[in-house]
Amino acid sequence: MAVPRSPSRSLSMEARRSTESCWPPRCCTPGRAPLDQISRRATAGAGKMPAMKRTLWRHVGLAVAALLLVLVVVAAVGLSDANVPETSRFDADLGAIRALAVSTGAPLPTGLRSQRVGRASGVPHALVVAGGGFGEDSFDFYAYQVVYADGRTVLVDVVNDEKTQLAQFPGSEFDAAAYTRVQEALRRADATVVTHEHFDHCAGIAHSAYLDEVASKVHLTDEQLRSPLAQEAGFTAELRARLTPLQYERLHLLRPGVVLIKAPGHTPGTQLVYVRLVDGREFLLVGDVAWHQDNIRLPRMHPRLTNWLGGEDAQAMAHQLRWLHDLLRTAPELHPVVAHDGAQMQDYQRSGLIQDGLL
Repeated sequence: MAVPRSPSRSLSMEARRSTESCWPPRCCTPGRAPLDQISRRATAGAGKMPAMKRTLWRHVGLAVAALLLVLVVVAAVGLSDANVPETSRFDADLGAIRALAVSTGAPLPTGLRSQRVGRASGVPHALVVAGGGFGEDSFDFYAYQVVYADGRTVLVDVVNDEKTQLAQFPGSEFDAAAYTRVQEALRRADATVVTHEHFDHCAGIAHSAYLDEVASKVHLTDEQLRSPLAQEAGFTAELRARLTPLQYERLHLLRPGVVLIKAPGHTPGTQLVYVRLVDGREFLLVGDVAWHQDNIRLPRMHPRLTNWLGGEDAQAMAHQLRWLHDLLRTAPELHPVVAHDGAQMQDYQRSGLIQDGLL
């Protein structure tokens, strides 16, 4: 009698035959591709990976090149300057200014003095004069004093206090004794004005310990007081409310021999200050319309990057520089005084045109 086979043994033998029939095993796992197909796919994939990496790096390289090109263009445009026109539209008539200065017949001032309070070094020359190279300049901070024979004085620009200067120019030089002299001159002044509302020209008023004493003799213009720059310099809403704004159109006779000339551009409240002395010497305090005498002499603006960062009206300044440059030829006896150009000031002091130190 035959012995029946058990189901398990039968399945085992079937599995063995199945395995033997497909050795090496390629299709023994249901739902899996044969190993030779898997191998071929892996080999094909390996061939594609370098191509994918090359494409990726090509895209990265193009993106970097595009970014560098944009940076080069921005730098080229930023370091270029607004063209100074051949003819100025700045409508300041020197003849009218001169006539207004002597219009009252009152005694004219006898001298002009200056006081350096601080210095910030390491300013890139390329940011001062467009295309001026990669040297460095220093920014000197001056107050000016117009002196009359009877002892009266007019103070122009009151620089900044030490805390304000060091916050804006860390590591810069500050002469505390000189600042004290400026504050004493502020107390004695018959009138005080500023060329514009930047902190380094007017914070010495806002932070003065003698503000109550001098407020009635401080003549900031309406444009200067309304400018956000005045707030940054320390002129709070309360302080501005205590000052009476000076309002005028194009020209204003502040005192005999001292004429204010509106020149918005560097700031909304920028003005030039013309000074005529009794001996006929003439000066024009230009504030920051120029940062260096080369801005006027060449004439050449500081670069667009400086215009952008400072919120300047470059076109207005370009026309003002053309006017100032033309005066070098048409009125060589008129001496422009650039606010931060220490070398120019030293030349004026050596020649005796401007006296060093305040009374």
